[in-house]
Amino acid sequence: VDVVASRYNSKYIKNFKYIKNIFIFDKTQNKILDFFNLFLQIKNKKYDYLIVLDGKRRSFLSGIFINSTIKVCFLKDFYPKFLISLFYNKYIKNSETNTQYKNFQILLNYLDIKSPKNINYYKNYNFIKYKIKLRKPYIHLHLDEKWFKDYYFHDFDYMDLNPNSIYIFLESLIKKFKCNIIITQGFKKVNIMNDFKIKYFKNIKDPHIKISKKSVKFIEQSSFRDLENIVLNSKILICCEGAISHVSHSLNKKTIALIQKDRLISTNFWIGHMNNIKTVFRNDIKQVTKDILKLNFV
Repeated sequence: VDVVASRYNSKYIKNFKYIKNIFIFDKTQNKILDFFNLFLQIKNKKYDYLIVLDGKRRSFLSGIFINSTIKVCFLKDFYPKFLISLFYNKYIKNSETNTQYKNFQILLNYLDIKSPKNINYYKNYNFIKYKIKLRKPYIHLHLDEKWFKDYYFHDFDYMDLNPNSIYIFLESLIKKFKCNIIITQGFKKVNIMNDFKIKYFKNIKDPHIKISKKSVKFIEQSSFRDLENIVLNSKILICCEGAISHVSHSLNKKTIALIQKDRLISTNFWIGHMNNIKTVFRNDIKQVTKDILKLNFV
């Protein structure tokens, strides 16, 4: 399996052992030169299948020049039909009318490949050796920028969080789940989270406190691969729906995900196939807490 990817995504993809070659597309940041460089890298290669997954024009056009017996493209926008019929064997409309999982099933049916009942998404993957000791069992609370106003989509419903309400939220979670809690952040620095840390954690370099005899640890700087390890060892993940909830699904972990009420079609497109996820509508933190406390996990 070879992959064409951006320089950024290649750093993650390389950790899957079944990937043989990764071709970097955006080497020069000049589209014409990048097309030319990609062509030079793959001009002598012949593939059984070429699958364009991201739906981008550059990927669609690049696929035209890649030598493959069968070519399939996922596209949301409409392209000239003659180009698709001339260079591709199958076109799958990548819209929200189907879930993404359903689209992949359509692809497998077209390739006459039986979809397995169970998939180990992290098989042959190199997890990093995480150095921080994690006190099990624990709830993983991922408070990234999606929880906070002015850091994500402007038309989303936000929780009006502040340091005090975050602390009360933690108390409620400990009372319900009777577990330790590990808090992580996203890549964006959120001022409220910094205020929360300063107010409640005496040891700023190693932020951890006790609430109702349970440990609460705040991990500020963590890469996406660090987060994978934290999810892997957690009892339940609580997050806003996004990349990390896909990790928890792939690791078969119970998940509570906050979703936007007026974007249910888009949400279902991404998580409609997930069995271990329970969703809560985005709202003020008091209502979100009530909704989480009502949930039952078997």
